Amino acid sequence: MKRAAKKIVVVDDTLPLRVILEDLLVDAGYEVQTASDGVEGWEILSSQIEQIDLLVLDLLMPRMSGFDVLGKLKQEFPDRKFPVLVISGVFKSDNDIQRLKELGANGYLSKHAVVDEILYRVNSFLCDVATKPRHYPRVLCNIPVDYQYNDTRHSSYTTNLCESGCFVRTLKPAPQGPKVSLILSIPDKPDPIATMGKVAWINEYDENRKSNALPGMGLEFCDLEETHHRVLKDLIAQKLKEENLWVSL
Repeated sequence: MKRAAKKIVVVDDTLPLRVILEDLLVDAGYEVQTASDGVEGWEILSSQIEQIDLLVLDLLMPRMSGFDVLGKLKQEFPDRKFPVLVISGVFKSDNDIQRLKELGANGYLSKHAVVDEILYRVNSFLCDVATKPRHYPRVLCNIPVDYQYNDTRHSSYTTNLCESGCFVRTLKPAPQGPKVSLILSIPDKPDPIATMGKVAWINEYDENRKSNALPGMGLEFCDLEETHHRVLKDLIAQKLKEENLWVSL
């Protein structure tokens, strides 16, 4: 029996962002319902509280703010089962984050985030595979990468990174199994990292398939020099500190 799609409610007063989020999440296989402000969002939440799997909530809205929505959720549905991912371009001070935490938000995301990051955050709440413990911590990290396979060179970027490998967002992944040559351009470092990577898995693009996995390939680093390993380790440590903004909620 086919499992029903998980339901996400998106509450945001910015029409272009609502459209982008709805298209992105529907394409990823989720059921999405949108609301243009807090009042409309509250009507959906209060009437469908048991059917919702995730709430994506803007904070600065007319009629009823995201803070007000969180307050009503905490007061009227203290045992709600779905997480709340806050999205905002304004509220991100330590006091704001603490207030959101006290109101029951489970994560924070900037409105300036790229679609890869948005989908990653959503999947981290709703997909079991995204939350399994890993030997090496994985961080969101968009860095330029050149890879070469069969004498053909391609330029793309990583979407996440760990000490043992990375995921490269591309519509032209190499086949699973072989090794490819890699050149990673690390921010604020004069010399790129040149190494080899084994294609551990691929996500092929198919416009007719709904999937919460972005097209591309997962690579395992091979023969990584110790100096390059230290550069990656330092970069990942820096990213983990930056991510405290949302994982601490």
